[in-house]
Amino acid sequence: MKFLILAALCASVSAFAILDENISSLSGQALVDYVNSVQTMFKAVHSDEDTEQVMRSRVMNVKYAAEHSPEIRATEKNVEVLASIPSSFDSRTKWSECSSIKAVRDQATCGSCWAFGAAETISDRICIESSGKEQPTISADDILACCGSSCGNGCDGGYPIAAIRWYVKTGVVTGGGYEGSGCKPYPFAPCTKSPCTESKTPSCSLSCQSSYHTAYSKDKHFGSTAYAVSKSVSAIQTEIYNHGPVEAAFTVYEDFYKYSSGVYKHTSGKELGGHAIKIIGWGTESGSDYWLVANSWGTSWGEKGFFKILRGVNECGIEGAVVAGTAKV
Repeated sequence: MKFLILAALCASVSAFAILDENISSLSGQALVDYVNSVQTMFKAVHSDEDTEQVMRSRVMNVKYAAEHSPEIRATEKNVEVLASIPSSFDSRTKWSECSSIKAVRDQATCGSCWAFGAAETISDRICIESSGKEQPTISADDILACCGSSCGNGCDGGYPIAAIRWYVKTGVVTGGGYEGSGCKPYPFAPCTKSPCTESKTPSCSLSCQSSYHTAYSKDKHFGSTAYAVSKSVSAIQTEIYNHGPVEAAFTVYEDFYKYSSGVYKHTSGKELGGHAIKIIGWGTESGSDYWLVANSWGTSWGEKGFFKILRGVNECGIEGAVVAGTAKV
């Protein structure tokens, strides 16, 4: 009898192991159906255009999303946490004069998210610190192509703190999206239909596009500080509330790529890589506390390019490596 009970238990454990293995290997529509059936915090959707090659081309090497390693560790800024933190906050509302905070960019098929997150937060903070008098669109391409090995490895990824340090040391020029305005607009067109070709890191050019009539050296914007934000939720909230959006990085799984709306929490799906984004606020939806985030995958993804992710539990590592900087204005 004992033998039969033990055999039954072993069979049960094996069945659960097989089930877990099957769930973790789900992809595409099967993954979406599973995610939507086991939780109600967020909605996932599938598109046949979302091949694994396309998904992986929009993230970076996961090592760049890890908590700061000793060689790139940034000094944490000492911050006095707000005595009363509002239950919800949106930088787009507090600094409504700053159009960059509302903007959603498109990195196309290059793991340049780290450069986009830096360019976006720099643009926002120049506007905020100048009380709206200065509103440059900082070039993601200038950071991506010219920061070099001190930042990382271009389209394979880079450290967000290194990008902001480069802005402090070297300065960054202006530049919008593909075929856009400014000194150095982004060189890669958004991919609207598969198959999409993965982009290669562009070469560094120290000149502006011919239609722009300011010299590269004269178009530079410089920062004054680059720093890490404490990993505590209240410190991150205080930094955003007082100074504006911050850049953060986290690990991306396939169920995040399928996100459509709601508050994201990793449920299932394979790891795709690391990703850097811009946190602009926070709130609570249906009892779930979240960070409000701007992505750089265009406006057709997520909630018109934005998303919410669970706050307070370091979901996918998003609270572990938050960085920011101040501008010279």
